[in-house]
Amino acid sequence: MSDERPRFRRPWEEPEPDTPEVASPPDEAEPEKAEDEPPVTAEAEEDTAAVPDVDLTDWEAMGQGPTSLDDYDPAAQAAASTEEYRGLAAEIARLQQESFERQPVSATMAGVDSGLVGFEDVTGQKGITEEDVEAAEQAASSDLMLRVGSAVALLAVFAASLYLGGWWFAAFLSLLMLISVGELYATLRKGGYAPLALVGLLGVALMPLLVHASSLFAFAGVSVSATVAVVLVFSLVRRRNPLENSSVTVLGMMWVGLLTFAVPLAKSAHPVAYVLMVVLIIAMVDIGSYFVGRGFGHRPLAPTLSPQKTLEGFFGGVAAAILTAAVLSTLPPYAAVGFNRAIALGVVLALVAPLGDLVESMIKRSMGVKDMGSILPGHGGMLDRLDSFLFAVPFAYVFLRVSGLI
Repeated sequence: MSDERPRFRRPWEEPEPDTPEVASPPDEAEPEKAEDEPPVTAEAEEDTAAVPDVDLTDWEAMGQGPTSLDDYDPAAQAAASTEEYRGLAAEIARLQQESFERQPVSATMAGVDSGLVGFEDVTGQKGITEEDVEAAEQAASSDLMLRVGSAVALLAVFAASLYLGGWWFAAFLSLLMLISVGELYATLRKGGYAPLALVGLLGVALMPLLVHASSLFAFAGVSVSATVAVVLVFSLVRRRNPLENSSVTVLGMMWVGLLTFAVPLAKSAHPVAYVLMVVLIIAMVDIGSYFVGRGFGHRPLAPTLSPQKTLEGFFGGVAAAILTAAVLSTLPPYAAVGFNRAIALGVVLALVAPLGDLVESMIKRSMGVKDMGSILPGHGGMLDRLDSFLFAVPFAYVFLRVSGLI
C-alpha cells in the first residue's frame, strides 16, 4: 500500500469545483487488497448499506497533514512590520520639519451666512465677537473720559480757590478733608469698627479754618480737644470695643488732618507759587511711578501692602520729581528757591509721598476693599487721590520753613 494519505477538505475551506471532496491522485492506481483480507460477502454489504451516512472525516489525519500556515515565518513577519513602522516614522519626521500655515475654515451652514470659522469656534467655547470688542473699547473710552472729566473739575475748583486765597482756600481744604475722613470712617464701619464719626468730622472741618484764622498751633489745639472728647464719650457711654474704636477715630482724624499744613503755604509771601510747586511735584511722583512701573516694573516695592507697586516705579517717581523741580526752578516765581533747594525738595517729596499711598493700601487691604469711595468717577474716593499729599505736605512745609522761604 502507498504511504500517502488522502487530503481532506477542512470545514472552513470551500470545495473546489468539479473536484471530489476525497479522491486519490488520478495517476495512482487503486491500492491492492491484502491477500489475507477476507472477502466481502453479501451479508456484509447489506450491513454496510444499512448504516446511515456519518462524518467520515479523519480529523487526526487532517491535523497531521500539511496546512496553509506551514509557510508562516515569524521572523519574516516581524521584519515586514518593522519596515512599515520605519517608513511611517520617516514620514512623520518629514512632516514635522515642514511648516504649515494655520488658516480659518470657510464654512457654510444652513440658515447662517457664509463666513470664517476660527479655531476657537470648533472647540465649542464661545469666542469674543466684534460686538464684545466694541463694547469693551467703549467702556474703556468712557472710563477714561470720566477720569479726565473728574480730574479737570477737581483741578478747576482747586485753582479757583487758590487764586481767591484766604478763606476760600481754607474752606476748600476743609471740604476735601471732610469727604476723605467720611470715606475712611465708612470703610472702617464695613470692617466691624465703630468710630465716633461726629467728633472726627467736626475736628477735620475746624482744623484748616482755625489755622487760617490764627496759626498752625490751632491744629494741635483741635487735635487735643477732639482726643479728649473721644475719650470722655467712650468712658461715660457704654460702647463696644472702646480702645479700638477710640483709636481709629483719633488716628483717622489726625491722619487726614495733616493736609492742614497746606494753609501756612497759602499764607506765605508766594502762596500760589509754593502751593503749585508742591502739588506739581507730588503729582509727577504719582505719574512717573505709574508709567515706569507699568512699563518696566518687575520687583515689588512692598509685596505685603501693595503688590502692584514696584521698585522700578519708585525710582521712576523720584526721577520725575527731580526733573519737575529742576524745570520749575528756572521759572521767575521760583528764583528765591533756587536750583539746589528745588532739587532737594523734589527728592524729599519723592521719598515721602509713597508712604501715604502705602498707609492707605494697608488700610484697604485690612478692610478688604479696593477703593475708599466712589465720589470721583474713574478715580474712586477722595482719599484715594489725596493719600500721597497727607505726609508730603507737612514735610514740604517743614523744608520750606527750615530753608527760610516761609
